[in-house]
Amino acid sequence: MADLSDVTGVSADVQAARDQWEAARIRAESGAGHDPDLGFYVSKEEKLVSERRSEIILENFRLGKEAELEKEKVKRGLSAKGSDAPRQLIGRDLGSVRMHAIEWLWTGWLPKGYITLLAGETGAGKSTIFADITARITTGKPWPGEYDCPNAWRKPERVLWLGSEDSIEEMTVPRLTACGANLANVVEIQGVMQGGKRNTFSMQDDLEAVGQWLAYAREQGSPFAMLVIDPVTSYLPGQKLRKVDLNDAGQLRTVLEPWLILAQTHNIAIVCVTHFAKDTTRSMLHRVLGSAAFAQTCRSLCAVIEQPRTEDEEPDPHAKVFMQVKVNLPEHPGGAWKFRTERVEVGNDHRNGKPIYATRPAWDELDAGLTPNSTVGKSRGPKSQYEGAFSMWMQAFFMIYPNHEWLPVTTVKQVALQEKVVSASWWDKHSGDHMLKENINGVWMCRPKASPA
Repeated sequence: MADLSDVTGVSADVQAARDQWEAARIRAESGAGHDPDLGFYVSKEEKLVSERRSEIILENFRLGKEAELEKEKVKRGLSAKGSDAPRQLIGRDLGSVRMHAIEWLWTGWLPKGYITLLAGETGAGKSTIFADITARITTGKPWPGEYDCPNAWRKPERVLWLGSEDSIEEMTVPRLTACGANLANVVEIQGVMQGGKRNTFSMQDDLEAVGQWLAYAREQGSPFAMLVIDPVTSYLPGQKLRKVDLNDAGQLRTVLEPWLILAQTHNIAIVCVTHFAKDTTRSMLHRVLGSAAFAQTCRSLCAVIEQPRTEDEEPDPHAKVFMQVKVNLPEHPGGAWKFRTERVEVGNDHRNGKPIYATRPAWDELDAGLTPNSTVGKSRGPKSQYEGAFSMWMQAFFMIYPNHEWLPVTTVKQVALQEKVVSASWWDKHSGDHMLKENINGVWMCRPKASPA
């Protein structure tokens, strides 16, 4: 008979079995003429039932331990169900491979057959940009910088849209309308049906269903050109990984890499929208929220940020930049697009007649001087033009007063502003970096940090 003394983890069943064991022992000790082969049991039937119960308890315990092990494998990004069959290498002679050209939706920005990652801070204008991109795909309108002539227009294509952050009725459709999209060519994934009930979409569980939609659309002669997943972090959890650790590269690759295969199989551009971490001193490549696996899986990493400016300029909240941070493909746009967001009226609410407003991008120019390296840092731009000029001016200014080693701060500031050496805002922020100050008889005096000869 199986020993129950070491069984743990199933306390209710184990306790019930032990209670039966104790009751049988008491009955056996008090009974006369008892068969010694039965041990503590009164009859053979009772012995068989008890042994079977013990086997079930031990089997459940074993299955529970196996389930815990499989869950741990998945958590570490390993295959949950491995095969014991021998593994054999698969290879081919590259001399027999025929080369393929890369297909682009927007050359240098959105490749077909790959994953593109769009990152940016909250409110930077990511959704506005992709509303405009969707509008150009669904209508065939030329891309920014292309001449708006008949030859520049393309065949309209369809877009599959999966979004959870913005209301479709209040945000997404008004933005698409503001940008002039053909809404009939945009299909929204609202979720999934499972067992007669509506459920949340999962990138782990619903890959096959998306593949079926893409295949059917192609068979009907109206294929999808782009799939937008906004934001990608909302759709990572699934049945295998209930909670995905964004800092675990193994887990992210387990979820993302099958989607890369889907993009290649159906020749579709998959765009995953995500957020930047708050640390603006880090490179953009390393500001993508979560593990580096996000940036490594994509072949194009684009960013939407505030337009770089010098520190003495007043910020324009509507001035933005659409920048290529990383592209592992031959074509590169050779700069970043400057644009401004503008607010337009797109219609009236059918319920109450109130006007509906939305934003759209007004494209400016492709600036070759804007690079990821030039936009790192809290100022998001080059150092002020006053930096070197003020230091030289201050040295020359104090040379005029050889007998005045210290001068009043107010006097130096007044002359510097009159001669337009600096701006008032720059003086307040940075003048102290270039001078020594001392309160002499109640008056703040100054001199250059490097005293004149």
